[in-house]
Parts: sequence; structure tokens; C-alpha cells
Amino acid sequence: MSAAAADLSDLRVRAVFQVAPSDDASMTPESLRAVRVPVEIRWGGADTIVPFDGHTKPYLEHIPTAHGCSAGPGVRHEDFIGPDPADPTARVRVGEEAAAFFLRRLA
Repeated sequence: MSAAAADLSDLRVRAVFQVAPSDDASMTPESLRAVRVPVEIRWGGADTIVPFDGHTKPYLEHIPTAHGCSAGPGVRHEDFIGPDPADPTARVRVGEEAAAFFLRRLA
């Protein structure tokens, strides 16, 4: 775990778009506060695999440059990656939002 606290910054990374992010043991409030690039986050309101409170919320609370919103109250984790989405528009909408974010931030 001590190696996880190392500064792994990469100057080539100038913006981040996360979809249904998960936490992990190496993520700490201090490590998240060190993030300086723009971060945009989307999550599913009905995601039971990586629910908002336990997974996405820490990113929004601790990364000073993070912003985000739900992809919809009925959107499940499977809607982002599975073959049979309950909301077939979620993946397309979030993809379009990601493209627009990167065009704004990296143009």
C-alpha cells in the first residue's frame, strides 16, 4: 500500500471522463485531492454494482476539479457495458457527453 501513495502523475493526461467509477483500496481523500486535471463523471442512478454513495461520491467530494451528474435514475451499470441495456440511450448520451467534454477541454 505504501507504493500506492506515490505520485503517479502523468503530464500527458490532461482531462478525465469517468463512467461508473469504482473505488479501490489505494484511493484516499489525500490522493484524490492531488488530482489537478478536469474530471467529469457519470453514473447510473440504479447502479447496484458500483452504487453512487460508496463509489462515485468520494471522487466528487475530494477531487477539486471533479463535476458530474447521473446518467438517469433508472440507468444500471449494465446499461453502460452490457448487451441488453434497459435504457439503450444511456450509452449513446454518455458517449456524446464524453466527446463534448474532451473537445472543450483538449481543443
